[in-house]
Amino acid sequence: MLRDRNWRIRYTPDDGDLVRLFYVPALQDAVRYHRLTGYFSAGALTLAARGIEGLVRNDGHMRLLVGCTLEAEEIAAIERGEALREQVERRLAQLPLAPPDAEAGDALELLAWMIGGGHLDVKVAVPCNADGVPVPDGAIFHEKAGIVEDGAGDRIAWNGSLNETPAGWQRNWESVHVYASWEDPARVEMEEENFSRLWANRSPRLEVLDVPSAVRQDLMRFLPKDDLPRRLQSEPSAGEREGLAPRMEDVPKRQATPQPLPPTQTPVDLRTVVWRFIEQAPSLPDGGAQVGVATAAVDPWPHQARAFQRMYMQWPPKLLLADEVGLGKTIQAGMLLRQAWLAGKAKRILILAPKAVLAQWQIELREKFNLDWPIYDGKGLRWLPSRARQVLGEPDSAGSAWHEQPAVIVSSQLMRRQERAAVLLEKAEPWDVIVLDEAHHARRRSSATQEDRPNALLRLMRALKERTEGLLLLTATPMQVHPIETWDLLDLLGLPAAWSSDAFLRFFEDVEAPNPSGEAMERLAHLFRSVERAFGEVSREQAERITALSRLHSGKLLRAL
Repeated sequence: MLRDRNWRIRYTPDDGDLVRLFYVPALQDAVRYHRLTGYFSAGALTLAARGIEGLVRNDGHMRLLVGCTLEAEEIAAIERGEALREQVERRLAQLPLAPPDAEAGDALELLAWMIGGGHLDVKVAVPCNADGVPVPDGAIFHEKAGIVEDGAGDRIAWNGSLNETPAGWQRNWESVHVYASWEDPARVEMEEENFSRLWANRSPRLEVLDVPSAVRQDLMRFLPKDDLPRRLQSEPSAGEREGLAPRMEDVPKRQATPQPLPPTQTPVDLRTVVWRFIEQAPSLPDGGAQVGVATAAVDPWPHQARAFQRMYMQWPPKLLLADEVGLGKTIQAGMLLRQAWLAGKAKRILILAPKAVLAQWQIELREKFNLDWPIYDGKGLRWLPSRARQVLGEPDSAGSAWHEQPAVIVSSQLMRRQERAAVLLEKAEPWDVIVLDEAHHARRRSSATQEDRPNALLRLMRALKERTEGLLLLTATPMQVHPIETWDLLDLLGLPAAWSSDAFLRFFEDVEAPNPSGEAMERLAHLFRSVERAFGEVSREQAERITALSRLHSGKLLRAL
């Protein structure tokens, strides 16, 4: 394990072979490996595979964030309005993965197998300016760091001048600075937080993209024809068992029949790999978000597909769906729930709906999305009849532990009762997603007076919003009597502090004024800035779409705001 090794504070070529001394031993017992490096090329991918046999044998997972440098004409195309993703895809497609030798081919085969089996995720980083345009003059993503965690939870982090290139590991004069979690936890945590921030695309000066489909497909042609890559079909050498890189004299001659796996390694057949891929497909970064919809028994309308994309791609979802009756709010919610359930993003789901439509929700979820979830009716749990349960046996229908169900449909009228609300707020574990159908029933007792006297359902939802990651409100009539009703619903989703109920009502007065005063314009700009602070800057593309202004004028508008 990591704690059992004597790690140096700093490694240089003066100490010997960096791969043999540091890289392979670090990954020998790893279950998680995060790496930041500067280049995306066949050589970088090949060297990234060195030593990760140990990671794979431990059923570990690797995340690799690499740089992508765009040429001047590509940046000019982006400034003319072309999408950054399209330019990155075009650029990466010009970098064919052609292994220079058999060893490099083995490494690419292993990486293809890792991606196919869910062991490896790769993203691409492009340095940008404040407007989201790639930085010209050959600017590159040049950060170089790594974090490794073993099965005991110990971690080491390192940074330095080392890139994932043949010259970096083998010929250049490079240094690596190492930090251990049991000696310098603050420094390791700092490297961990930095990686997480970049991987989640939260840096204002960096655009992080999933590796495009074309590149992934190009890599997939290296998938092994047998069940396992060649690197995993033979016994590890003595040097590998001791955590050292294999020397040439340690490597056995290739035999016609692969050697057996180590006794601790369970053989993996192709069927296992395929089904594991199917299981993990909804959580894959490239195209995985479409698996739930593509495998559902429903063909969504364009507006439903757009709503699903917005809800799922901005996880956790906190949105008000206010489509008119008949436009399929239940379908949109079902698409989100199926994809999130398959991808493992939502493991606890609560659906609150009027009693009259509980059965409709249950039927639609099963028939259209294959989500077989029970209704809690106050006495017990009710499932739809199923031939599978005739074989497997009926589940426990006792209602005392209904709130322990991973997903359950309940009556909003029932839950707003004091004793039922107490169960939700005091006994039930927090939820990943709560759906409230006919959300306009959560309102003030008297909207006309604007007095903040919430009814039982609104009071319950105000308490529940702190006990869920995602919240989806469905209603065709968010305002029935007064705009304050709409503010009450939006406030459940988490409005910025500047958007108080008074500011919300004043907003409509200001925007409807034919000649707004300077004070009104400043109030509106203040509200806009508060939204950007809470949810991120509005891009020029978004401003163009919302205002229908040209790119030049939308940019001026954003600067003025």
